Amino acid sequence: MIRLVVAPLNYSSWSVRAWLALDHAGAEFKTHEIALFVDPNWRNKVLQFSGAGKVPILIDGNLSIHEALAIAEYTAERFPKAQLWPDDPQLRARARAVSSEMSTSFLNVRNEMPMNYRGRASQCSPSAEASAEIDRILDIWNASLSTSPGPFLFGEFSIADCMYVPVLSRFRTYGLPMHGQVAAWEERIWQQRSVAKWTKLAEQSIAIPKYDVLL
Repeated sequence: MIRLVVAPLNYSSWSVRAWLALDHAGAEFKTHEIALFVDPNWRNKVLQFSGAGKVPILIDGNLSIHEALAIAEYTAERFPKAQLWPDDPQLRARARAVSSEMSTSFLNVRNEMPMNYRGRASQCSPSAEASAEIDRILDIWNASLSTSPGPFLFGEFSIADCMYVPVLSRFRTYGLPMHGQVAAWEERIWQQRSVAKWTKLAEQSIAIPKYDVLL
């Protein structure tokens, strides 16, 4: 059986992305949670699974993969019937592009607004750099939804949605406004089967005090 090594799912956006892809694909997998920053031996426990020292990590037999997008790509190939990428080549190319952009960009949003699904910030004052990134994220969502043939970013629920669900969670935690088609997409996201399952796990996830005190 596939194993997915994750950090607590209330906080670890990268773990959530991989978890959503696997769950939506219908994969049989076991989640192995390591309590980052809480368990004094957490670094060594992560290194037991991958020399990269980062989560998530997918273990499938002798194969070990780190990085959320690589795990999602492997899941798409391992479970092709799940159609984790759009069939249309142009939509698929765009979905891959914005998924890759999520992996490599928006560092100010990540640093200033750590993911905490359970939490609600009393106030949020993004820096100019983070505000510019928020504008870019909204541009991506609006452009994708404007040409989407279905209810999600590129039609049916895909890896692109998996990549941006944790960003939606940040918008919710920090009270960032969403309007029009983005707000409607957000409502559909929280009702999506795999996302709803994740939110229940996040509610039960172990607390990491160093992140909770930031709210």
